[in-house]
Amino acid sequence: MRINTYVSSLWLLGIIALAGCQSSKPLSYWGNYEGAAYTKYKTPGDAAPDIQIARLQEDLDKAAAKGLNPNPGLHAYLGFVYYEAGKMAEAAEEFEAEKRLYPESAQLMDRLIAKLKTK
Repeated sequence: MRINTYVSSLWLLGIIALAGCQSSKPLSYWGNYEGAAYTKYKTPGDAAPDIQIARLQEDLDKAAAKGLNPNPGLHAYLGFVYYEAGKMAEAAEEFEAEKRLYPESAQLMDRLIAKLKTK
């Protein structure tokens, strides 16, 4: 009788422990952002702005489809790539999106937007 109680307690403890290991929904979608940024700095010739824009936009679409925010910095990086491509209006939109999603970036994004307006 005492052994049954002991075994039952172990089973219950095991179930509780496994339930605590359940993974939760991620906070953001990372996609290929890190790889795109790495490629740009490692081999700049392989990272034409149009290709980077398409890949990053694809990540934004996938994040939206999954109901997740893009990772911090993705909109800012996309804005930088738009800036390099000479697309100032699109760059400003991405900086605004970064600021809206991640308010802690507001000071930097505001400075970048102000610089865009002087170009």
